[in-house]
Amino acid sequence: MATLSQPTAPASGHGAWREQPFEDSGPRSGPPDALVLDIGGDIGALIIYADESCLGSEIDLTPVGAPRSHHLHTMVRRRRATGKDVIAGLYPEVREGTYIVWGLEDSGPLGEVTVMGGQVSEFRAGSCRP
Repeated sequence: MATLSQPTAPASGHGAWREQPFEDSGPRSGPPDALVLDIGGDIGALIIYADESCLGSEIDLTPVGAPRSHHLHTMVRRRRATGKDVIAGLYPEVREGTYIVWGLEDSGPLGEVTVMGGQVSEFRAGSCRP
């Protein structure tokens, strides 16, 4: 079981942020995960496949030309597909267009991906570092 740190807000709402371990208790057997995608018209979905070293990390997505601070993000998790596990982040509802995929906070862009309305696009992030 992989353990990574994820920031957690203090219980009181005041004080410093603390790191709590991310526990990868994701599926390793059983039926595939059920995911709900809200696609159609000019809305598509995006799956970002990554290495196991990315578990618990957030991957950012920004429209080309927008600053990284104006991003969508998702957590990379272990998910059960038909007959196997995959390490992936899912964006279930993304307006069609071309996007920059950003790796871990201290790294640069991993590349670009085009999302088409009514379709599921895929991107391979590897180790989440350029």
